[in-house]
Amino acid sequence: MRHVLYSVAWIACSVLSSLAGCVSGPAGNTEASANVDGDHGGGPGGSGSAAGAVDCDALAARLQAALDAAVDAQGLPGAAAAVDLGGCSFRGAAGMADVEANTPVKPGDLFRAGSITKTFISTLVLMLRAEGALSLDDAVAAYVDGVPGGEQIAVRQILNHTSGLFNYTDTHDFLRAVEADPARVWAPEELVAFSAAERPYFEPGRGFEYSNTNYIVAGLLVEAVSGKPVVELLRTRILEPAGLASTYLDGAEPALPGLVRGYGSYGGKLVDVTSAVDASSAWTSGGLVSNTEDLTTFFVRLLDGGLLGPAELEEMTTWVGSLSADAPGYGLGLAQRPSPVGATCGHGGSMWGFVSASYCAVDRGAAVTVLVNHEDADVERVVDDLLLVLKTP
Repeated sequence: MRHVLYSVAWIACSVLSSLAGCVSGPAGNTEASANVDGDHGGGPGGSGSAAGAVDCDALAARLQAALDAAVDAQGLPGAAAAVDLGGCSFRGAAGMADVEANTPVKPGDLFRAGSITKTFISTLVLMLRAEGALSLDDAVAAYVDGVPGGEQIAVRQILNHTSGLFNYTDTHDFLRAVEADPARVWAPEELVAFSAAERPYFEPGRGFEYSNTNYIVAGLLVEAVSGKPVVELLRTRILEPAGLASTYLDGAEPALPGLVRGYGSYGGKLVDVTSAVDASSAWTSGGLVSNTEDLTTFFVRLLDGGLLGPAELEEMTTWVGSLSADAPGYGLGLAQRPSPVGATCGHGGSMWGFVSASYCAVDRGAAVTVLVNHEDADVERVVDDLLLVLKTP
C-alpha cells in the first residue's frame, strides 16, 4: 500500500508491502561469499536448512542477473539488493546512483528508507515497554499533548494503525505548505496539528487505516517517556548495538556521505527529487537513510530476538487489519506479505525519489532487502524476482 502525494511523491509515503507470517547493476557490482558476516550470514532463524547445500558463487551470479533484469524491465535508474540464505550473503547493485554524472550504484550506497523507519520506532517503544516504562494499553494522552481523542487511543493502536488518526501527509493544508516552502523545517507537533484539523477515519480500535501521523506521535511518545531525543535512543539502543554504521535519521543528525540521487518521472522526463522537501517533514514516520547491509542486519537481529524479548516479539507479530491480498495483516510496525518462498514479514517504504523493502522469510532462513532510487518503482516485484531465484533449484 502506498500513499502518493499529488503527482509528486515528495513526502514520507508508505509502502506496506511486507512479508507474511513471522515469529508467532552493472556486471561486477556484486559481493557474495559464504558467511561473509557471522552475525547474520545464516539469515533469520539460524543457519538455515540450505546452508552447505548452496553454491554461493553460483547463487550470487543468478541473483545479480535477476537484479540487472529487474532494473532493465522497469526502466529504473538503479537499485541495490541484499540477500542472505544459509551460509551465503549476496550484496549487489545495478544501474546508476547519479544519472547525470554517470555514477554506478555500489552495493553499500545509501538510500532513503522511508517507512521502514516505523519498525525501528516501534522497536524503541517495545524496548521501553519491556523495561516497564509504559504499557501498550496506556492512553496516548498520558504522554503526548495535542492528539485528537488521545484519551481514548492506546499506545498499541498508534503502532498498528488502528487509532483512526488522519494521515497528515494526505491533508491539503500540509501539501500546500510544503509546496509553498519545501525547505521549511518542521516540528513534530506541527505535523500532528495537520492531522488534528481533520476528522478521524474512525473511532479508536474500530478499523485499520495506515497513517504516518501515528508514527510522528510514536516519536513524541518515545521522547516523553525516555526524556531523551528519539535520535539519541535510536543510536544508543539500536544502531550502535547492532553495528548499523550506515544508518541515520535525516534532519535530526549529521548526514553520512554516500546517498544516491533519487528520481521521479514527470512529463516524460527523469527529475532529480532527492531533497525536494526537508527531511523533518518525515521524522519518525520515514526519515531514516540506510543501506541494504544495515537494513538486512536489523530485520534479522529483530526477528531472531537480538533486540526484543519473546513477549515483545509476540506483541509485534500480533496481526490486525486487512490491507490487501498482498499484505493481509499489520502488527506493531511490522507487516505481512506472501512471497515465492513462503511466510515472510518486514516493512517497505517510499520517500521522494526512493522506494524500499526489507523482508525476512523466517522458516526459509532467508532475508532480502531492495532499495531503488525511483519513486514509482515496483519494489515488491524486484523482491519477488530475487526470491524466485532462491526457489529455483
